[in-house]
Amino acid sequence: MKHIVIVGGGTAGSVLAARLSEDSAVRVTLLEAGSDDSSYSAAVRDPSQAPEAWVGAIPVARSYMQMEPAAIPILQGRMLGGTSAANGLATLRGLPEDYDSWEEMGLTGWSWDDVVDTFIAAETDVDFGETPLHGSTGPLTVRRWRRDEMSRAQLAFYDGMIEAGNDAVSDINDSSQLPGIGVFPVTIDANSDRLTTSLAYLTPSVRERENLTIRTDCAVQGLHFDGNKIVGVVTEQGEEVVADEVILSMGALWTPTMLMRSGIGPADHLADHGIALRSDLPVGETMSDHLGPAVTYQHEGPRGGTAGPAQSLYIGASNGKDPDYHLFPIAPAPGDGPTTFNMGVFLLRSSGEGKVRLTDGEGLTPTVFAPPLPDDGVQRLRHAFCKLADWEKSEAAKKSGCEPIVPSDLTADDAVQTALNRGVISYGHMTSTCPMGGVLDADCRVLGIDGLRVVDASVMPTIPSGNTYLGCVMIAERVARKMKAAVQL
Repeated sequence: MKHIVIVGGGTAGSVLAARLSEDSAVRVTLLEAGSDDSSYSAAVRDPSQAPEAWVGAIPVARSYMQMEPAAIPILQGRMLGGTSAANGLATLRGLPEDYDSWEEMGLTGWSWDDVVDTFIAAETDVDFGETPLHGSTGPLTVRRWRRDEMSRAQLAFYDGMIEAGNDAVSDINDSSQLPGIGVFPVTIDANSDRLTTSLAYLTPSVRERENLTIRTDCAVQGLHFDGNKIVGVVTEQGEEVVADEVILSMGALWTPTMLMRSGIGPADHLADHGIALRSDLPVGETMSDHLGPAVTYQHEGPRGGTAGPAQSLYIGASNGKDPDYHLFPIAPAPGDGPTTFNMGVFLLRSSGEGKVRLTDGEGLTPTVFAPPLPDDGVQRLRHAFCKLADWEKSEAAKKSGCEPIVPSDLTADDAVQTALNRGVISYGHMTSTCPMGGVLDADCRVLGIDGLRVVDASVMPTIPSGNTYLGCVMIAERVARKMKAAVQL
């Protein structure tokens, strides 16, 4: 019986464990550094508490992107379910051309036509049911927030954007309807509680499988080699867990860190840290993220609503046809007095590359250098700022008392740069630190190392034009399908 060890029970790891253990000829051990999902706090399960949770109510692994003018805090979940237990629940796929470009890079099997069925199979869409773009039998229950669940700021934004002449989009996962204003699809259960990948995939019946072992509060310190073959992992307690194959699913920051600590990465960087080289690969060299500025507003009256932070969304196209930015209210900050909220603008098509680097010492905490904005970033952001200026003038915005904390002319030539100088924020979509075609082959196997794969956001060769959570689910589903097929041959 083949033994597969999965390191990291996050968004992708939970999916892998469930799918691979469907084959009784495979034994699966899932190792997660954080706690089990049975210990989720109210802040995790209740989507409306997500903003408060980000402030520190849930256990997360914190790191910082180094970018002018200041460091950008970034969070990733450290519990079963991973960042699917800490994100905004936004369940977007990106655009077909994102995946077609992967195929054009020589990564056979990753075009839109190849992956769309996987997106469909993963979901049970409560709003649309079984359609050419949506499914009705998958583990993830998906629906869109209703108006009665949305906050005051979110409703003012949605209605104001319609008033300003933007098209209403019923399904923002249908690229043919874009650009336009719509509502985020989210993964929530029948009680409107957050549905993480561990809750959706690692159900009680799945956990009863004799060939599946789930160990939480079990951090992995390193990989165990026999020459250039992985034969297991070593936990922080010094225990060796023997394996025929190891899959790293630690996320786009900690997976490359583990690889580099193990001698797999850029030769010069590893030499600087005195690490013996096993495979010279561009690990951590090509990090992407969706970055942009924010404009802070306040509004009259209570926050209102019971929905999570990802509610109304404008998907814009700076050239009028090709979607390339998101514009939406980020959930209000907690506190007394007038309710404040940020209007975030994130560029989706990024040409910049950041880096993940090792820090000194024995720990796994990485240093992250954020990618720069694309060369045409300011120009594209101006289009979004003009849309925002039109929204400010709408009756819906005025009726709710929405006004900027620092009044300014968003159409001025220097408006975008002024906002960027105040600070750049991350959408939390770190990808591409161990990309297929550079560090991995098209089946996510690490080049030059036997018995080792990576399956998480780090494998994406380029960042999709949308939230990356569902892309991680899709990748895990597809890799598990390929691995099971190989075992059966």
